Amino acid sequence: MELKNIEAFLMVVEKGSFSAAADALYISQPTISVRIQQLEKELNSTLFERENGKKTTLTHSGKKVYHYFHEAFQLIEKAQDILKEKPVHSQKIKISCTNHMGVEIMPEILKILYDCFPGFEFPIEIRSTEQITEDIRTGKIDIGFAYVHPKENHPDLSVIKIADEQNILVCAPDHPLTKLDKIVPSDLENERIIVYNREFVTTKIIGQFLEKNHLKEYKEVEINNVGWLKMMVRKRLGVAFLQEIIVQEELKNGKLKKVTLNKSLPPTPIYLFLHSELPQNIKETIIQTSKRIFSQL
Repeated sequence: MELKNIEAFLMVVEKGSFSAAADALYISQPTISVRIQQLEKELNSTLFERENGKKTTLTHSGKKVYHYFHEAFQLIEKAQDILKEKPVHSQKIKISCTNHMGVEIMPEILKILYDCFPGFEFPIEIRSTEQITEDIRTGKIDIGFAYVHPKENHPDLSVIKIADEQNILVCAPDHPLTKLDKIVPSDLENERIIVYNREFVTTKIIGQFLEKNHLKEYKEVEINNVGWLKMMVRKRLGVAFLQEIIVQEELKNGKLKKVTLNKSLPPTPIYLFLHSELPQNIKETIIQTSKRIFSQL
């Protein structure tokens, strides 16, 4: 059964005559008559009859098959249209964060985003806080996690504080400091303090805390790699003030120990940067997910 014969049958029904159907299909009237005859031969039934020699109407047999032919032809046209459509490329939402923050929180955030927005891609870029601020202003990224609130407001940038991450003092499990219930900053005078980066916001926060609590002179080593820093602390080469999120795994498995101070350490604020053109449903999801993750840490 040829598709062109079914098409001719449906067009005659729609237009009400052979001549009008022929014009609509840009073929001659004899051609459309032949196509109807071929279809009637295959079905062994007469499909049309003429009223008063002019108007073409469906026979009882024609009415019985019309619905099925019409539905089938529509499905065929849809199939053709699907193949003509251009492939849809996933929209990219770029996320940027600092290295150690990404290691701790990004897997869970990405899992939620992948589940909720399967039509999007979420490439990750590792940047410093300063780079994140600049990149989101210029539109290079859409979402950023950073430690510093930008000094200037920008119309294309929303900044939301999502957490005050707790800072703690850590040392090796067999370090003498672990035998003390609480320590005061002056107990660290003879200790080597290993810092991640002197320009890092947490390092500055802790430096101000120690100075305020009368510990101005102490040995300090700068290591710009968190993995190395934690390894040095485990080997008893020094102690370190770090965000709790960074050492939560080591604290759980006993590779590092928390040292309690007589005064609480100031926290490190964590901000979420969102570009104004980001879809609202993605904004809401990333805000809620981020706050939930940090509240559980």
